[in-house]
Amino acid sequence: MPLINYSVLRDLLDEFDTLTPLLSRESNARRRLEDVQYTVCVYTGLRDPQQAVSQARDLLSRAEVGRR
Repeated sequence: MPLINYSVLRDLLDEFDTLTPLLSRESNARRRLEDVQYTVCVYTGLRDPQQAVSQARDLLSRAEVGRR
């Protein structure tokens, strides 16, 4: 498994969640969202952005449970 900076991954998912509702109102949101999705794909090793975001959320939840 690759080394993951969970803080960066959390920030990416926060940005993803912020940008998603803006897609219909702001034209530059789409490009930035694509950049975020690509980076999450790289972090998770998956090609499909939806799967990558889902995997990233799962990784973060497991990392938080492991810290308790």
